[in-house]
Amino acid sequence: MNKKQPFLLLIFTIFPLLLRKRIDIHTCVNGIGNMVSPDGKNIITTTASVKTSEKSNHEDISVESVVILDRDAQKLTELGYKQEFTREISLFVQAGFAFSTMAVLPNWLVGFSGTMNAGGPMSLFWGIIVISPFVLCIALGMAELFSAYPVNGGVYSWCYLLSGPEWGPLMAWVCGYVFVGGLLAVVMTVAYTMAQYVVAISNVMNVRQIDSQGALVGLYILFLILGVGYSYMGIKFSGYLNKFMVYWVVIGTILIVIVMPVMAPTHPSASWVFTEFTNNTGYQNVGITFFLGLLQAGWSLIGYENGAQIAEGTKNAERTGARGILIAVVGAIVQALVICIATMFSIQDLDELQSSSSAVATLFLRATNKSLTAFFLVILVVAQFGSLANSLLAVAQLMWSMARDGCIPNRKFWYKLSGRHEAPLRILLLVATICIVVILPSLASQVYWSAIMSTAVICVNVAYGLPFVCRLIFMRGEFSRGPFHLGRWSFLVNVIAVSWIAFFGVILCFPNVSPVDAETMNWASVMIGAVLTFSLTFWFLGGRKNYKGPMQTLGESH
Repeated sequence: MNKKQPFLLLIFTIFPLLLRKRIDIHTCVNGIGNMVSPDGKNIITTTASVKTSEKSNHEDISVESVVILDRDAQKLTELGYKQEFTREISLFVQAGFAFSTMAVLPNWLVGFSGTMNAGGPMSLFWGIIVISPFVLCIALGMAELFSAYPVNGGVYSWCYLLSGPEWGPLMAWVCGYVFVGGLLAVVMTVAYTMAQYVVAISNVMNVRQIDSQGALVGLYILFLILGVGYSYMGIKFSGYLNKFMVYWVVIGTILIVIVMPVMAPTHPSASWVFTEFTNNTGYQNVGITFFLGLLQAGWSLIGYENGAQIAEGTKNAERTGARGILIAVVGAIVQALVICIATMFSIQDLDELQSSSSAVATLFLRATNKSLTAFFLVILVVAQFGSLANSLLAVAQLMWSMARDGCIPNRKFWYKLSGRHEAPLRILLLVATICIVVILPSLASQVYWSAIMSTAVICVNVAYGLPFVCRLIFMRGEFSRGPFHLGRWSFLVNVIAVSWIAFFGVILCFPNVSPVDAETMNWASVMIGAVLTFSLTFWFLGGRKNYKGPMQTLGESH
């Protein structure tokens, strides 16, 4: 390792010394009938035979399952990797994983105050209408890439595969670190809002109010620990969680969008809901004001790519992954529109909502009563935990993929799957540690915290866009298609996706108000700049010499 990497040494080398207990990986399964020994060298091939009889339905299903799993392992082998996860993820779980990670229901009003100041009701409703076609273009492009390259790492791995040996290592390196930065910000935001909802439940039900930042940070740390604990149980239990979350979120959404408007004492007019425009930003340009209000819609409609982080545990991944992304995105857009309309028609006092420390709790309380408010908030807390567990698993799987390829220092330590659950426990603990350390400055200043959500949206969208850039520049006519592809529309869809990501990224770096001071500065631009600077600095210090892109692991031992 290059001696000029002191900070990476601190993060990735010193931290492992704190984990004294050796974690051994269990025997890996390469498809059906291909048992890979722990040393990764001896492959024992077994042959399954199926006897024919009158009752052949079950046998046909078994044979089909073997063929699908063998095809998954074969595709992974073609990409240079051995099968290390048990294939347990179905289409329902794939779509549920992405849908639960997006978590439109608990995240819908996270940035409510800012959106109402920057466009008001028009930005909330029409923001979804404006953003949705572009999100669908990004999702279609990602579904095409997922189908072609069903490998853990998602956008990180795709950048290399689409760029070739010359530019691939640099593009994969930058994309990987930017995406890690974005997912870490997502994890932090989700855990923090979950803590806010719990505090809101307490404040609604009790006379004594909690307004301590320390209490929020304490709950934040608790939820991170719980999320790590559940994520450690692996992909199989993640599947159980996401099956439950789909039903929980759908039923919870139906209850809230029906009960809240029905019980609301008064209702704003349709004209106010769909056409009212407010501008409290200080900007004179109406267009800039409206686009600044798109942050809420942008935050609610990210996370659909995370299903790619469990691609190597997905059955028939070439088809299932692509379908899962599209189902999740369409479902989330419909859910966002329904929740938006129900919310807008239930608002009682807009000024109170904008000044409230918990806009969601205030909205529920004024529209219903204390008991229902607490019940609705519990629905949001549970839904947010699903998003937190999925986000933790996604970032851990991404960093595990980067460790597998040597993109992070001390790769042999981090490239471990622990226990029978096949989970990257060491990386999960590292992620939790980073998130806890990074949140601590919020105890001194809320300005610091306000940039986290914008940073998450920008970093994630930049990472989403980089594979499309690689596709357009390096592989226009040589793209290896999977079962799902866009045909002649592929180029246009990729151009639209890249154009929107570039435009939206610039808008999200604008200060929320004008004129700007230390309190109103949008520090997201500084944070994304820091992530890019970090990745490029360590690329030139050592990455360009030591990192050659995704590595083949077919004959490699753990």
